[in-house]
Amino acid sequence: MRNQTPARLSLPGIMVSAIVLLSPPGISEPPDPERGFAFTDKVVLAYYYIWYEEDDWLKPLEEKGRQEHFGDIHPLVGAYNSCDPTIIEKHMNQMNRALIDAIAVSWWYEEGEHGKNAILDTIYEKAVSHGLRVTIDYEHGRMPLEQVYHDLKYFLGRYKNHPAMLKVEGLPVVMVWTAWGHTPHEWADLFSRLEQEGLPSFPIMSGSYQGGKGAEYLGPFRSLEEYTLVDVEDCQLAEFMKTMRGHIDRYNETTGRQNGKLAQHHATISPGYDERSNEGRKTRNGGFKGAGWKDRTKFGVQYPDDPEGAYYRGTFEAAMASHPDWLHISTFNELPEHSHIEATHEHGYTYIDLTAEFVRKFKGLPDAEK
Repeated sequence: MRNQTPARLSLPGIMVSAIVLLSPPGISEPPDPERGFAFTDKVVLAYYYIWYEEDDWLKPLEEKGRQEHFGDIHPLVGAYNSCDPTIIEKHMNQMNRALIDAIAVSWWYEEGEHGKNAILDTIYEKAVSHGLRVTIDYEHGRMPLEQVYHDLKYFLGRYKNHPAMLKVEGLPVVMVWTAWGHTPHEWADLFSRLEQEGLPSFPIMSGSYQGGKGAEYLGPFRSLEEYTLVDVEDCQLAEFMKTMRGHIDRYNETTGRQNGKLAQHHATISPGYDERSNEGRKTRNGGFKGAGWKDRTKFGVQYPDDPEGAYYRGTFEAAMASHPDWLHISTFNELPEHSHIEATHEHGYTYIDLTAEFVRKFKGLPDAEK
């Protein structure tokens, strides 16, 4: 049983009582909320999605549900609303079982009782008692710069001092999706404006490695990350991630050490990816190339061994070959794309427990007791 320490935390307009849970024996102590993780700490982060409603599972598209996309997925927590605090707690229990350090919440500025802002407040509140750290994966990175500035200023201003804020060396982490919508110079100016407002950050460019093109964004961003590996041949995954590592190392040697903004190598691991049930994707993002349901097939090839977990294990081994600083799990619950590790009736806790196994190997922790 975890040690419990009473704590109080506050957000503008919010006062919350919480119990801070310290890590059990054998697991690293949580970072100091003021400083967060050290630059050299190994961190495991998972993408977390908060746009689900019960009707997604219960009603077809013609009745404003998404049942066609979820027909073969049945979460153990049941059909759920992402705004439900009880569901968030249940998800965090699974994250704890998986030994995940942090989550990146898919977010954009949205007011309202059940808007993304309100859900994010609840996630930060609940994360404290689960020892989790939280940031956003900001979905509107290619929107007009003034909108981006407004949204990130809101996020950093609201959560920068929160005990569950994901930080590196005291800097709040901000992940940005579709950052390629603006130039590196524009991002440098935007983050400089925020810093002048007393809102410095540790920005990560998510899903924007772009076969190496993203490397020009190092400087404004402290890491590159490839969200999905579906279009990389399995036999090329290790080399792909080593190449990513090489971009980081070259940047650090030529620029990072000089400007004091060293970059990190963040490698992605994923249990699978399949969007074939999403008709709108057939002609977008490469169509269905390489998609396969939870390891069973990929590029038309049937895995010869036990398919459950085979691809997930393969992505982890490829990631480890590149000596990553962080691991990104893509994803905890992006259910329509079948990249989730969330516990389901179909797979139980298989992917949750595989994640815990990978985390232990990544961090050099002892194996779990049988």
